[in-house]
Amino acid sequence: MAGVVETAPALAPLREELHCLPGPQGFDGAPTWTLHDPANNRFFRIGWQEFEILARWALGQTEAIAQAVNRETTLHIDISQVGEFAQFLLNNNLLRLSGDAGLQRLRQQVAMRKQSWAQWLLHNYLFFKIPLLKPDALLAWLYPRLAWIYSGRFAVLLIGCGLLAGFLLSRQWERFLATFPHFFNWSGLAQYFLALMLAKTLHEFGHALTAHRYGCRVPTMGLAFMVMYPMLYTDASETWKLSSRRQRVAIAGAGIAAELGLAVFAALAWSFLADGPLRSGVFLLATSTWIMTLAINLSPFMRFDGYYLLADWLGIENLQPRAFAYNRWHLRYLLFGLDQAPPESLPQRWHWFFIGYAWCTWLYRFFLFLGIALLVYHFFFKFLGLLMMAVEVGWFILRPIWSELAAWKNLGPDVWTQPQSRISLLLLVVVIAVLVVPWQGHVNVPALIKAERYAEIYLPTAARLDAWQVKTGQAVKSGELLAQLSSRELDFQARNSSLEGQLVEWQLAYQGLEQNLNQRRQVLLKELESAGAKQAGFRHQQTQLTIQAPFYGLALDLNQQAQEGQWLKEGEALLIVVDPRSQLIEAYVAEEDLQAAGQADGAVFYPDQPGMAPINCRVERIDQGGAARIPAMLASMHGGAIAARSDAQQQGVPESAVYRIILRPEAESQSLAHFPGERRGSVRLDTPATSLLHRLVRQVATVLVRESGF
Repeated sequence: MAGVVETAPALAPLREELHCLPGPQGFDGAPTWTLHDPANNRFFRIGWQEFEILARWALGQTEAIAQAVNRETTLHIDISQVGEFAQFLLNNNLLRLSGDAGLQRLRQQVAMRKQSWAQWLLHNYLFFKIPLLKPDALLAWLYPRLAWIYSGRFAVLLIGCGLLAGFLLSRQWERFLATFPHFFNWSGLAQYFLALMLAKTLHEFGHALTAHRYGCRVPTMGLAFMVMYPMLYTDASETWKLSSRRQRVAIAGAGIAAELGLAVFAALAWSFLADGPLRSGVFLLATSTWIMTLAINLSPFMRFDGYYLLADWLGIENLQPRAFAYNRWHLRYLLFGLDQAPPESLPQRWHWFFIGYAWCTWLYRFFLFLGIALLVYHFFFKFLGLLMMAVEVGWFILRPIWSELAAWKNLGPDVWTQPQSRISLLLLVVVIAVLVVPWQGHVNVPALIKAERYAEIYLPTAARLDAWQVKTGQAVKSGELLAQLSSRELDFQARNSSLEGQLVEWQLAYQGLEQNLNQRRQVLLKELESAGAKQAGFRHQQTQLTIQAPFYGLALDLNQQAQEGQWLKEGEALLIVVDPRSQLIEAYVAEEDLQAAGQADGAVFYPDQPGMAPINCRVERIDQGGAARIPAMLASMHGGAIAARSDAQQQGVPESAVYRIILRPEAESQSLAHFPGERRGSVRLDTPATSLLHRLVRQVATVLVRESGF
């Protein structure tokens, strides 16, 4: 009986409209080719092996193709490599499918691309494009008329204008920087947006015109929205066809070059324009627009001009996907010690470049997307802003992390037999233990200790210091004389008001003898009352010049600049009196620690001053409302630990909510006998032990409830 010979199924033919073009040399010097799918305007970079397989695709069998490549070239491949490339072509719809199987596959692809309304809304909210122009005809008309801008003469002209503009601006630099922005009405605002649109339109036409110069089609130009933020875009994907790295770099950098050229001419024009909206517009073009462009577009970590400049300069296509895939492999190798082949074989210097670039991009995007999420939150009302911020964080930050964790799950059970996996697992257990074990049983808060009875004594009116009656640190009794002052002007005014009163009394006494005085009786009574009030006021002020202790205590912090016989101005500080027998501690706790502080069963005050021993104390009360003001000594602008700003009265206003806690020392402290009335420090509150995770969840919940407006 004859044997049955099994043959592999024939490979589907390539689509006839595909083009294969020579590509640039790879970063390792190997030749490349570009496979162009004109129907979808997609480009695929392939290497020598893939090109040789593609050139023999008409053989129709994987084995025949592998044998032909091995026989006719120096390559050595097997049928599995041909099969992998065939799968790549199939996945990207580069093969001509027919029959029921082909139709079924296309239906599956359509079904997989279908999105629910929520997915559609999510994708289109985060990013969508609106094509506005098919510019090929316009570019074909413009280029012959603008080809001179690519000449050396124009470059010399641009440099000359730049030098002239720099010279003219240097002669009036301060005036240039002080240019008034005439954008405070509708006309000025319209000119502002026109200047901005001019710069951005010129930027995009710089890309498009340069791409046309090198023979590339520009299918569309339009408006893209990234998280509802509008930006112009140019579809320059046909630059993949170019084999010259220099040409691709020129196209990627043409937009920035166009804006810089516009900035040069705008800076030159500023010197010849009169003040007004037009001058403000060219000032904007000469300063803000190109700086903003460089700050955003030169970053190689987002897919803007800087990324393509870097990738084309290095000759590395698809830099980000390749670097991300390589770094994911390296991360799995570090964590699990997997002996898997890397996504691609790289020289040592490129190995570390890919890893470093991937990590830098991930970190950059993490903080960028976090900033965008916060911006979105503040742009809308609280609840919607919070919801949209959650979408931002979930899609851009948590989703990639979850995808990688899901990939780890599919590595198989053998991964945990590796020594590195066990070490990673042990470290994970340690981290989890640090987060969930309730080991933190205290809260540290900024505080100050002060005498409960505390008086700062200031001069009530301008006067002369006759004599100090006490010394610094001296104990004084209530009512004891502290300082004696005098004022000749006050004495004169008191004597003068006394004489005025005596004169009015004399007139009232003789009113019966003089008819005129009798008629002025009511007026004289008013004058007598006024003179008496003045005299009483001046005598009260004279009494205030005798400075007495308001209560028993210590005289501290005498004004050393106030010498006997010297005249002092009103409101000048003289000294302070503190009662060291009764002290209290004033602490301020953050909102996230308020609940734990309410359960504190003990506390210790630690003074900042060296030589002062810790003081055991107890919580007396916690204010229910947040503190509107805090002591200056605890404010950050005076070296304190509470972030605060100064208000119009130069008082400390906390930046975030803090709550005042009043504590009492358990035993009397003599610390205030040696220092002025207040001393800064911190209080350690002994609270029930909580875990870091519990504190984090509580803090996040507090912020969410507060910011959502619930």
